[in-house]
Amino acid sequence: MDQTRLPQMIMLVAIIALLGVRIVRMSREQRFQPGRMWFIPGLFAVLTAWLIVFEGFTSPLDIALMLLALGIGLGIGWYQGTHTSVRVDHDAHAMFVKISPLGGLIWIGVLALRMGVRYATGGFSQQTPGTDPQAAAAAAAHGPAGLISMALLALAVGVIFGLRAYLQRVYTAARATL
Repeated sequence: MDQTRLPQMIMLVAIIALLGVRIVRMSREQRFQPGRMWFIPGLFAVLTAWLIVFEGFTSPLDIALMLLALGIGLGIGWYQGTHTSVRVDHDAHAMFVKISPLGGLIWIGVLALRMGVRYATGGFSQQTPGTDPQAAAAAAAHGPAGLISMALLALAVGVIFGLRAYLQRVYTAARATL
């Protein structure tokens, strides 16, 4: 195996392994505690916001596109929540959630689309000798493909928050019946 292809292969294996772990976890019932279920989505939102600012997508039009993607993601996440089975354990102050296969497909679809955009625009290709890799990466990141890629991240954040908001509503409604 070529030494230049090794980092790409390691990254591909890591992504496939993480997707496999996530798919297995989504197929099982998971325990959510309402107080703690917002930590990981919050961390993902902060990381996405940092990436958006770091990549320089800070014009008013860029921000409007990110907010639109976030709003669409919230709607998709809420819809995903309506297809999720939720069991509330009042004594443990917890929920047991099993996400439908539709939810897994939505999540994987967003990630696959983002990776496809990056692949189609040469985001994963090796640089040819004589070109400045930093200049090529900056041009690709600030073009339409980079903007679409960041908007897809904002969409993914919206999906996660939409699902969590739906779960919070179900939990609150179940607690109100006590």
